[in-house]
Amino acid sequence: MPTVSPQRLAVILGGLIAVGPLAIDTYLPAFPAMADSFGVSVPRVELSLSFYMLGTALGQLVGGPLSDHMGRRKVGAFGLSLFVLCSLLIAMSTSLEQLYGLRFLQALGGGATVVICAASVRDHFNGTDAADVLTRIGLVMLIAPLLAPVIGTVLVNLFDWRSIFLFLAVYAGLMLGVLGGWLPRMPAVRKSRASLGQILAAYGRVLRHRHGMGLIVANGLAFAAMFAFITDSAFVYIEFYGVSREVFPVLFGLNVVSMLILNRLNVRLLRHFVPESIMATGLGVQAVTIAVLTMLATAGWLPLGAAVPLFAVAVSLVAIIIPNAIASFIHYFPSDSGAATAINGTLQFTLAGTSGGLFALFHDHSLAPMTLTMALCSAGACLALFWGRGGAREMVH
Repeated sequence: MPTVSPQRLAVILGGLIAVGPLAIDTYLPAFPAMADSFGVSVPRVELSLSFYMLGTALGQLVGGPLSDHMGRRKVGAFGLSLFVLCSLLIAMSTSLEQLYGLRFLQALGGGATVVICAASVRDHFNGTDAADVLTRIGLVMLIAPLLAPVIGTVLVNLFDWRSIFLFLAVYAGLMLGVLGGWLPRMPAVRKSRASLGQILAAYGRVLRHRHGMGLIVANGLAFAAMFAFITDSAFVYIEFYGVSREVFPVLFGLNVVSMLILNRLNVRLLRHFVPESIMATGLGVQAVTIAVLTMLATAGWLPLGAAVPLFAVAVSLVAIIIPNAIASFIHYFPSDSGAATAINGTLQFTLAGTSGGLFALFHDHSLAPMTLTMALCSAGACLALFWGRGGAREMVH
C-alpha cells in the first residue's frame, strides 16, 4: 500500500463525512420554525430525518460497490453534486411533501459521499492502524455536530430555516473541490467493470461472512439507538423539559463533547486492546446506560439534571463503538471494502430511519417511546455481536 499521512487522510475524509452530520444536526433547532412554516406539528417535521436516513442507506448501497469498480473520487463527486442541487431546491420548497422527497434525494448524494470514506481508509490501512485513522476521522467529524446546532440556531434567528440549506449547499460545494484536489488517487480495487452480477456477488461474499455481519449488524443497531435520541432531541429538551431554543444547542453539544472525550480515550485504548474488544465493551456500557434511562423515563422519574448526563453517555459511546466496529469488519474484505461499508451504512441508516420514523408516528408526548426504542436497539446490538462470534474469521478476497 502507498504511504499516506494518516493525519492528512483523516482531515480530508473527516470533512467529507461531516456532510452527513451537518445535514442532520444543523436543522434540528429549526424544527419548530419549519413546523410553523408548513402548518404542521413538530413530529411531522421530524419524519424528514427518517427520509434522510433511508435515502442515505440507498445511496450507500449503490455507491459502495460502484466505488470498488469506478474509484472513490468519481462516486464521491456525483454524490456531492446531487447533494448541492437538492439543498438548493429544499431552500425553495413550499410543502412538507416536497421537503420529504428532496431530503430523500439529497440523502442519496450524501450516502454516496459517506460510503467512500471508510472504504478509502481500507485502501491504505488495515487492522489497528485502520481503527486509529477512523478514530482520527471521528475526531474531525465530531466538530460538525458540535457546531451544527449553533450554526442552525444563528441562521434561523438571523434569517429563516431556508438559509440552513443554503449553508449546506455551500459546504458541500467546498467539499467537492477538496475531493477533486486533495484526496489521494487510488486505482479501483476491482479491475473489472461494474455490473449488476458483480455487485450482487460482492454483497453475497459479505453477507455470508457471519462474523463480519455480526459486527455490521451490532454497529448498525448501536447507531440506531443513538439516532433515536437525535430524532427526538428537539422535543425532549425544548418541549418536554421546556428549555429555550438558545439553550438547546448547549445541552445537545454536551453529547458531542462527551464523544470527543471518548474519541481521545479510544486512541489510548487501541495501544493496549484490539478494536473488537473495545467495541464489545462500549456496547455493554451503552446497553446498561440505556436500560437505566428507560426504567426512569417509564416510571416518570427522569428530571433534566439526570437526563442530560445519561443521554450524553448513551449517545457518546458510539465514538468508541463505530470506529472499532468498522475497522474490525473491513479487515475481512480487502477487495470488497466498498460493498462491506455499503452494507454497514445501509443497515445503520435503514435501522435509524425506521426506528425514528416508527416512534415519531406513535409519539405520545412522553419520553417512553424514544427510550424504549433505544433499549430495543441496544439489546439487539449485543445479541448480534454474540451471534457473530460463532462464525469463522477468515479474510475474503
